[in-house]
Amino acid sequence: MGFKCAICSKEENSLLKVNHVKLGVIKICEDCWSEEYNKGNLLSLKGGCDCCR
Repeated sequence: MGFKCAICSKEENSLLKVNHVKLGVIKICEDCWSEEYNKGNLLSLKGGCDCCR
């Protein structure tokens, strides 16, 4: 049994934790991450590494 993506509700075994402009810190699937990243809706998580800058 997987976890549900906060955007599309698709069940996945592994989700990505992101800081969304409108939704705050959520967990999403890779497909939604790609779409939201391209729209500019993702912010860097505070206290994390610099790999996503």
